[in-house]
Amino acid sequence: MSTRDHVPPLIVPADFSRRLFWDIDPAALDLDRHRKYVVARVLEYGTLDDWRLLLRRFALTEIIATAQTLRTLDPKALSFLSVLGNVPRDSFRCYALKQSMPTPWNS
Repeated sequence: MSTRDHVPPLIVPADFSRRLFWDIDPAALDLDRHRKYVVARVLEYGTLDDWRLLLRRFALTEIIATAQTLRTLDPKALSFLSVLGNVPRDSFRCYALKQSMPTPWNS
């Protein structure tokens, strides 16, 4: 079998840490249909092993493109993806939304 014929093993939700999906049944989760949910959970609550699984399932460019559409994202995760993908932070929706939110006068 040549390298072109190599098919990566199928990644299923049960492969990720159980704590990522505490509020749903992972068996009902479709990684493609619920990509935004999965990417957000791995970036915010996942372990290094979860990140590696995510990279095996989706290309880095897909992960970044998905993260760019998220309304909220932890600032550390945002910086991590920005540096890793060499993408400006202001290209992320969560960054633009955060900047437009007024700061309360007493904070």
